[in-house]
Amino acid sequence: MSANQSSISRLSSNNDTDLNTQQVWTAVDDYIEAHLVETNPILEKTLENTARQGYPSHLHIAPNQAKMLTMLIKMNGAKRILEFGTFAAYSTIVMAQALPEDGYILTIENRDTHHALAVENIENAGLSNIIDARHGRASEVLQSLSDDTPAFDFIFIDADKQSYPEYLELSLKLSRSGTIIIMDNVIRAADIIDPENQKPSIVGLRELFQVLENHPQITECTAIQTVGCKGYDGFAMAIVK
Repeated sequence: MSANQSSISRLSSNNDTDLNTQQVWTAVDDYIEAHLVETNPILEKTLENTARQGYPSHLHIAPNQAKMLTMLIKMNGAKRILEFGTFAAYSTIVMAQALPEDGYILTIENRDTHHALAVENIENAGLSNIIDARHGRASEVLQSLSDDTPAFDFIFIDADKQSYPEYLELSLKLSRSGTIIIMDNVIRAADIIDPENQKPSIVGLRELFQVLENHPQITECTAIQTVGCKGYDGFAMAIVK
């Protein structure tokens, strides 16, 4: 029996009143994954290596969320992807697998240890030819690009939350009409609507919503609340005008 099937069995063998909310969310994610997300040996090895080096699993996106990224990339016919925040390169590898053979991903990570882990996982996945993993501050890395750098078709922002407004503006400079921008972790268990919460990350997210509202370079945008194995959070998405 797989881990997903075991989790589902545990849920069905207990009364709902015996389970807390997070357990239910996780069990439903397991159910979705068991039915709709195929086994991916490369991603499994990525997770195993990441865990072996002492990193917690909650720092990467969930498998069903990864599937959503794959679908959006294919629906948009994306060939060039920009990612803010590589961590262990789980989402990077997911997106690379969704690209055609001539695809390209530029992913940026500022933490030394995370970048080193990401490069290792990318090499183990055999995707170094598609993924350009760079170390440094996003603004500095992007400023170093040549003036004739082609626009990106798809952009995934999953980095330090206080910098999301800056990352959005950087993204728009490297976008084309129709580029999709996904911004992860923008709800933070409803902390964004708590006026008493003045953490830099939450303040940054509130600023992001203000920037997104009626932005002249964005034709459509929204945010979706999510629950699951990663808890209560959500993502925002925008289409460039």
